[in-house]
Amino acid sequence: MVIKRAKTQGFCFGVAITVKKAEESVAKPGASVTTLGHVVHNPQMVASLEEQGLRNAHSVEDVPDGTTLFVRAHGLPTPVYERAKEKNLTVIDATCPMVTKIHVQAEKLRKDGYKIVVVGDANHPEVKGTLSHVPGAWCIERVEDIAKIPRASKVGVVVQSTWSGKGFTDIVKALSERYYEVRAVNTICTDTHNRQAEAADLAKEVEVMVVVGGKTSANTKHLAELSAMNGARAYHIEGPDELQPEWFEGVATAGLMSGASTPGWLVDQVADRIDAFSRQGG
Repeated sequence: MVIKRAKTQGFCFGVAITVKKAEESVAKPGASVTTLGHVVHNPQMVASLEEQGLRNAHSVEDVPDGTTLFVRAHGLPTPVYERAKEKNLTVIDATCPMVTKIHVQAEKLRKDGYKIVVVGDANHPEVKGTLSHVPGAWCIERVEDIAKIPRASKVGVVVQSTWSGKGFTDIVKALSERYYEVRAVNTICTDTHNRQAEAADLAKEVEVMVVVGGKTSANTKHLAELSAMNGARAYHIEGPDELQPEWFEGVATAGLMSGASTPGWLVDQVADRIDAFSRQGG
């Protein structure tokens, strides 16, 4: 069996920066560092950082006064930063630069008089952070949601960094048909765009596609969905132990790719396990 790996593998640059900052912060003598929610959507990396001393809390109120709050790649809502200041917390902000760009673009559009529409999952931590920067913004996930939002003279649009490209395009087109003036800024990150394009192309060349990444990772879910849409039998896994030999029985070509928060060494382990199945005859 031939295993075809996507060109883009391992951490995206934003996650790489975040993980490096997290490891550096907990390595300092006497460090007491807490994050709100997992730093990245990858259970292996989360476990590794916890072993190194990174704590996880559900609320800023659970972070001991005078200690360090580590802001994960998705960023945090603005009220959390304000409360952290009141609690005298040292804040290490490791928000992905691409997420910060969304905040900046949304704030600029609002300053220019646009009513803000955020395309994305309202329950996703990144989107929650974005909405906090532009109070009163509308959040939609699909074209059908447009009918539920009020009228406005002009609308400015930003999008969750890991969103599906075509879905965003369809929504902007539909908004343009409803509102007099629409200004859209495509804030889907380059890494996400590249991985999605590779998933669509690679899926057409293979029979089975294995996508490695956390089950809660939006960008990884989209990659698996795109793979299935483009003809491959797709499996979304978090690690090699989830692989099943029957997935590859009679398969001549298999594809392998990863989400943006998946470390390269984990992808290598999955590739080794698939190769072992192949050598054993499926």
